[in-house]
Amino acid sequence: MKYVDRAEFPISVHKAGNAFRVAIVCSLISWAGYAQAQAPSKTKPGTKPVTKPAGKTVPKAALEKFEQPDPDKLPPGFQPAPEPLAIMDLDQPLATTDELAKLKKEVVSKFTKTLRDCDLSSTGKQVIETGVRYRLAEMTLKEKRKELPDLHKALIRDITTGIGNPGIKPADVASMVQFVNQELVKQMPQLLVNNFYVRLHAVLILSELDYAPSHALLLQVIQSKEIQEDPVLGQPSAIKIAATQGLTRILKYASPPVAQRTIIAHALVDELQKPNTHWWYQLRLIEALRHMTVAVDAGNNKPFVIDQLLAVINDRERPWTVRSKACFAIGRVPIPAAVKPEDVVNTVADFALQLSTAAQAKPNDQVWKSCVWDVYLAFKADGSKDKDGKDKDQDAERKGAGGLLARIKPVAQPAYDRIVPIVRDVIHGKSPDAGDVKNLGDFVRERVPQK
Repeated sequence: MKYVDRAEFPISVHKAGNAFRVAIVCSLISWAGYAQAQAPSKTKPGTKPVTKPAGKTVPKAALEKFEQPDPDKLPPGFQPAPEPLAIMDLDQPLATTDELAKLKKEVVSKFTKTLRDCDLSSTGKQVIETGVRYRLAEMTLKEKRKELPDLHKALIRDITTGIGNPGIKPADVASMVQFVNQELVKQMPQLLVNNFYVRLHAVLILSELDYAPSHALLLQVIQSKEIQEDPVLGQPSAIKIAATQGLTRILKYASPPVAQRTIIAHALVDELQKPNTHWWYQLRLIEALRHMTVAVDAGNNKPFVIDQLLAVINDRERPWTVRSKACFAIGRVPIPAAVKPEDVVNTVADFALQLSTAAQAKPNDQVWKSCVWDVYLAFKADGSKDKDGKDKDQDAERKGAGGLLARIKPVAQPAYDRIVPIVRDVIHGKSPDAGDVKNLGDFVRERVPQK
């Protein structure tokens, strides 16, 4: 019989199994109690049963030393749940149920046929505009809230696999895809100020189009004020995180031109300069920058992307996970001529030393494993390969494997050699070896000015 890993087993099965085992144990205990009750007594008639001496009682004075909880006060450290955002319950439909029912009869079948035939006549374009309006308005109905994932999937399916047929030229299919994407981007802003769930799916749809011009709306999302500052036009961190992931996808798959990439890069850097944003949001910003091929600002020739990543690594007020992810990214973005490779390597090595010292102080903290792994990946690709045997983890320009060793090996190798033993210890659940940490410390102190 094939062994099935417990982690892959349905949790309900485990619960059922545990319940069965508990039932057996309880039955055995009950049976033992019954058998003991039925067993003949070993004490002689007329004798008193032997009783165990009573345990020591706690003096009343000692009990009074314990502080009794005040029923009128909250427990120490208690933090009440924040008030729910108003946009969670926002009901702002773009059409009534009756209007949508009428539109459905008039346009849905025509919409499907127009997409399939790639009809871009004036009548066809009108059908597409109305069909997109119907699909987006349907997503804003409160009674459709639980159906949002299905509505989202249906829309993406229609505008991907539903466009064209075997008799249509590829150029005509591309033209229809272009028009539909334009119309979606044109009509989508209404959803970005709607209910929280509507906003989320609107951002996800924009991300899945793989359409470079949709970056403008996603940038508007991440550049918005926080929802606490502006309850109407602001955006919560969760929506900004989804929008940032959409920008990452655009950078990877939509091939935006240099001008658009530069605009995206500046927006990501501006957001990353805000140190008090949620750490998860900071991680997503860094992951987007990891795919940035823009090395310098064309206006002033400053290496603003790598400068910001170096600033994050050096910022001791940021979480360890954020700083280590910046190390990972810096191993993949272009290193322009204005930046000394030694400065990049020394900054990563200095961070690795700080990380090692912290891991020695609290060796059981599980955060160190992911952090040291990101530091390791600053130097080397993760080893994953595609079907042709090429590295999947490539640098942002896709010229080769990611990591500093692939691009500036003579400079990066000495630091890498000193960091690897520490990474090995932490990954294996050990505290970093004192000798290895000293070795790295000596290396860093020779190259980095100590504060």
